[in-house]
Amino acid sequence: MSEIHLVKLPDGKLKGMSDRDQVAYNRFRSRLANAEPGEVIEIEAKLPRNSKYHRKFFALLNLGFDHWEPGRKHKQYRGMPVAKNFDHFRKEVTILAGFYEQTFDLDGNMKLEAQSISFAKMENDEFEMVYSAVMNVLLDKVFSNYKGRADVDSIIEQIMRFA
Repeated sequence: MSEIHLVKLPDGKLKGMSDRDQVAYNRFRSRLANAEPGEVIEIEAKLPRNSKYHRKFFALLNLGFDHWEPGRKHKQYRGMPVAKNFDHFRKEVTILAGFYEQTFDLDGNMKLEAQSISFAKMENDEFEMVYSAVMNVLLDKVFSNYKGRADVDSIIEQIMRFA
């Protein structure tokens, strides 16, 4: 059982809440006050993942995507140009890093789907493992011109300073 302690400040706000959190809390409090007798209310509390680390992960993916040159045999498909796609790249790298779910398509063929990295579906410790595994995949398959992890980390830190 966990407890949450809210402290109301002299200005009427709750300690530690941003303005956006305060608005959400006021909506919740209003909904709670208007609940019907006997109505069941379920509350789920989550600790947010480190958003800076999430941005760092996407900086790594963007760097990888920018450096990736697919060895395409076919530059067109059915008369349409074939282009690189960041979302597909992100999913493929995540799968190669070992973070996937096995599913089936309509024909019964097994497919691999990249595991969700959303804040709601992944805790910090697992996300750190994803970051490290994705870094290894990119070092192996994309970053041939870098000497190693320290080189890439240095560039990511520079990108993060400008973002």
